[in-house]
Amino acid sequence: MSRTPLLLSISAFWLATAAAAIAASSPQLQQLINTRQCEGCKLEGISLYSYDLEGANLKNANLTASALQGSILNYADFTNSILEKANLALTQLQEANLSGANLAKANLYGADLSGANLSGANLEGATLEFANLRGADLTGANLQKANLVKAKMGGAKLEGALLKGARMPDGREAK
Repeated sequence: MSRTPLLLSISAFWLATAAAAIAASSPQLQQLINTRQCEGCKLEGISLYSYDLEGANLKNANLTASALQGSILNYADFTNSILEKANLALTQLQEANLSGANLAKANLYGADLSGANLSGANLEGATLEFANLRGADLTGANLQKANLVKAKMGGAKLEGALLKGARMPDGREAK
């Protein structure tokens, strides 16, 4: 007899229980999950693994040290939000607006940021290894000491971006 159906049932139960516990822990978090509207919310340290929050409004939100890895955040608006030390690995952020956002030391490993607006964003010390930045607007962004190794950057706009000490896609350090 196969244990796979039993393991899947147990896993689904625990995921549902965890999601309910997370949602109940903060009215603002519950608002975000239910409406995708949470402008100016204080959501420091939240954990939302693999959530679909496409088109969410998180302008001016504080998501410091939050875990959003694997989530779908395409077209989301993070204008002027704080995402310092956030885990955004493997997220989908296509066409997202991250202009003026603070992403210092954020983990964006393998994230899809194609067409995203990162103009004026602070990405100092961020991990963008294997990220897709094709067509992204990084005008005036701070990428100092960021890790861009193996990042896809075709068509990315880098006018006025600060790159000193950044590890570039080819592995070299920007001067």
